[in-house]
Amino acid sequence: MRRYKVIGTALCAGVLALWGGRADAEEFSARLTGFQELGSLPSVVVDPTTHTVTSSASPTGAILSDGKGTAKLTLNRAAGTVDYELTYSNVGTTPPLTGTVTQAHIHFGKARDSGGIMVFFCTNLTPPVGPPTPKACPLNSGTVTGTWTKADVVAIPGQNVTAMDFDALEDALTSNTAYANIHTMALGAGEIRGQVHKGDLDEKHDDHESHEHR
Repeated sequence: MRRYKVIGTALCAGVLALWGGRADAEEFSARLTGFQELGSLPSVVVDPTTHTVTSSASPTGAILSDGKGTAKLTLNRAAGTVDYELTYSNVGTTPPLTGTVTQAHIHFGKARDSGGIMVFFCTNLTPPVGPPTPKACPLNSGTVTGTWTKADVVAIPGQNVTAMDFDALEDALTSNTAYANIHTMALGAGEIRGQVHKGDLDEKHDDHESHEHR
């Protein structure tokens, strides 16, 4: 009888551990299209003596593109990780501004704003200094998967984000202040983009977003 009790206790412990792992995981997602593009982040300079603010920007606005994509993110607060899967197709294939994908990121910004880069999905350019080298991006269509930790978080000085600040990434995701952006050779500011929301891709927020941008 004692032997069965030991086995039962071990099974219960395993089930509780499994449920604990699931409880820590939160799903986020984004749908990327050219219609959600805004363009580049304005550069702002403040004169330390006069406190005069000057800014410049080269926004593109919405992009007509056959490209589309999805991003799926799983945040595990206890482990300090975000598992990601970025899938896209036909990016950079719409004439006349054709070209291969150069890089893809999560940016820190609201739905109608531009923001700095927080973490890399992938890059075909010179990798950032400091974080682990991102994977190569599929040229026009493909899938990239991986896991981010605090080591992958890039500093955004103008938005008060420091390198390796995993809490900043967590806060951006949970506050709907993160967006996925895929850049190409012809459209350096981005060709397709999507705001990150809590929930999977079948949640109603995606339908709401599609109506919002019509």
